[in-house]
Amino acid sequence: MKKLLLAFITFSSLQLSAQVEELNQRTQLFLSEVEERFKAKSINGNEPDYSVLPETDFIQHEYYQLKQIEKEVNELGNKVRPIYHLSTFAYEDDEELLYALKFWFKNFIGEKRVMPGRDYRRVDHVVPTIIIIEKNYISILTMSCYATDIEEFRQWRSDMLGVFGGPNSMVIEIGCDGPIEWTKNAPDPKDMKWRR
Repeated sequence: MKKLLLAFITFSSLQLSAQVEELNQRTQLFLSEVEERFKAKSINGNEPDYSVLPETDFIQHEYYQLKQIEKEVNELGNKVRPIYHLSTFAYEDDEELLYALKFWFKNFIGEKRVMPGRDYRRVDHVVPTIIIIEKNYISILTMSCYATDIEEFRQWRSDMLGVFGGPNSMVIEIGCDGPIEWTKNAPDPKDMKWRR
């Protein structure tokens, strides 16, 4: 019995390690794809406010600040180096991810309660954000309202999906002060798994 339990624990830890390693590889691929334009730093502070998401039971969390190497002129006419924020949260399995999402959606970004699959027109005090939910992880990229135009936002979405996404990925896009939109594989709000 002890050998069986030990084998199960070993198998479970190897499986978790493989899932976390996949996310780490995807993250490193994404960072390598943007390294010519951005300086990436893994830091502990200054992460955007994701409301209660950091309180969920994740098994790994990474945060990177991406600072543009070349200055550009923003909408206000100032020369700036835009800063972007990449955060990833990995969960033990898809069931743990579902629990985390249900908890997060009750107090989402901007302290807004969101329903799975429902869009919201206006949410005060939110910045442009791309959220990709895939397998057992969440990848989030946030931007500045003043440094991001629609074409750049679309390019970031494409880049994020190319690395972190898959055919079954759910994608949430947030504009400056809203809207919050489910733009890919929106869940059915009538699905009972979201209500339990």
